[in-house]
Amino acid sequence: MNEVYFGARERLVIPGDKIENEKGHSAGSGIVKIERDLVATQVGQLMENNGTIYVQAFNSAYMPRSGDLVIGNVTSMKSNIWMLDIGGPFEALLPMSLSPWNVQFGDLEEHMVVGDYALLRVQEIDSQHGVVCTMKGIGLRKISTGVVEYVGSNSIRQFIGTKGTNLQKIKEFSGCRITVADNGRIWIEGEDEGILQVREFCQSLNSNSNFNHSKTDKLLQNRMEEI
Repeated sequence: MNEVYFGARERLVIPGDKIENEKGHSAGSGIVKIERDLVATQVGQLMENNGTIYVQAFNSAYMPRSGDLVIGNVTSMKSNIWMLDIGGPFEALLPMSLSPWNVQFGDLEEHMVVGDYALLRVQEIDSQHGVVCTMKGIGLRKISTGVVEYVGSNSIRQFIGTKGTNLQKIKEFSGCRITVADNGRIWIEGEDEGILQVREFCQSLNSNSNFNHSKTDKLLQNRMEEI
């Protein structure tokens, strides 16, 4: 078992790493307590928040929560329901009653078909982990312009930056309108050159998923200088 000294604010850990805990922090996500020791159970960044140590895991699946803003991809349809991939462990449902259109029974294809993307909000999650989404709300809609890029739900904080600083820089530099969803997908609208710049930054962030916030800011600066 490796020993990890919790002196730095963020540190890379792997399953089995023992975390020194002289200050008596609580164990959060990705951490288990074995007797008096805290031990990592996931690969990721060791973080601390309000007295709780947790692991911000790399490449973990998105877990939907009620109220989340998500970008979904239509995978199939039934008579009165669209089925969407939102990047979680289960497909999400969009009933025609929660769409923005006056849909007649069996006429779903007139509004969205397999392969279409939509900006939705998670309305509820039932006891069987069924996810129900809605498109009734300000800004929620079918995505018919721009492109959808993926950075992963674990990299959203790095993409946005502290108090939105990275996101604002990306918008100003590219001239694009950018909508960041909680499930790690990003809707980019703008000129082709600007969209390409944002996509290249997303790909750089994905290839350096173990970056902390300061390193992400440096990566953003480097990408802007290169483009």
